[in-house]
Amino acid sequence: MRLFLTMGLALALAACGGGDEVVNNSVTPAPTPTPGPMLGGVDLSKPVRATGTGVPWSMDIAPGTIAFLAAPKAARADFYPVSPKLAEGRAVFETQTPEAEPVTITMTGEACTAGKRRLPLAVAARIGTRTLQGCAGPIDYVGQP
Repeated sequence: MRLFLTMGLALALAACGGGDEVVNNSVTPAPTPTPGPMLGGVDLSKPVRATGTGVPWSMDIAPGTIAFLAAPKAARADFYPVSPKLAEGRAVFETQTPEAEPVTITMTGEACTAGKRRLPLAVAARIGTRTLQGCAGPIDYVGQP
C-alpha cells in the first residue's frame, strides 16, 4: 500500500511541472544612477588623485579612503575618510590623521598645471601646520604614480 501511495505522490508532483514558461513582459525602465558630487566636471564619488605642484607629494581620495604620500618613496599615511562639503565652487574635506592632527583638503574647480599635465582641479591641503599646493583629477586621467 505504501508503495502505491509513494508512486501516486511522485506522479502527482511530476504532473505539477511543465506548462508554459512565465515571462515578465512589464516595461519597467532601469533606474539611472544618481551622479555623485561634482566639481569642475569631476565626479568626487569616484577616485581622485592630487599631486604636488612644487614639493613632491600625492593623495588618493576615494569613497572610504584618503591616502597621503609625503614623497614618492615615503610610507603611506591613511587619513580618516570623510565626504566633501560642497559650497561656492569648492569641495572641503575636513578630517584628521590617525595621530589626531587636523587635516583640511580644499579643492576648487580651477584648472591647474602639475608638471606637463593640465588637471581640472586645484588643491590646497593643510596637514597640521603644513600647507601643500597641488592639482587633482580623476585617477584614470592623472595616471598612476
